[in-house]
Amino acid sequence: MKILAIEDIHANPHVLDSVLTTGEPVVITRSGKTVAELVPRSATPVPAPLYPRPDFRARFLQMWGPDAFNSNESVARQFAELRRDRRLN
Repeated sequence: MKILAIEDIHANPHVLDSVLTTGEPVVITRSGKTVAELVPRSATPVPAPLYPRPDFRARFLQMWGPDAFNSNESVARQFAELRRDRRLN
C-alpha cells in the first residue's frame, strides 16, 4: 500500500499516475492522518444491460429517409422558417 501526502499530490498531480498504474491501493494523508483511500477496481466484467439500447440513428433514418443527415440547409434556418410560419398562422 502506497502512502501519499495530499500536499504532494497538490504540488504535482502526476505523481498519482505512476502509483495508480501499479494497481495497489493508495492512502492519502493530510498532516499525517488518513483522509482517503484509493482502491483499484476489480477486474470483474460489467454485466450487460437487461434491454439492448435502441438504435436511434436507424430509427431516425427509417422515419426521415437516407438523406436526412445530408441536408444543405442549416438547422438554424429551418427553425427560423418554422417560427416564421408559426407567427403567420
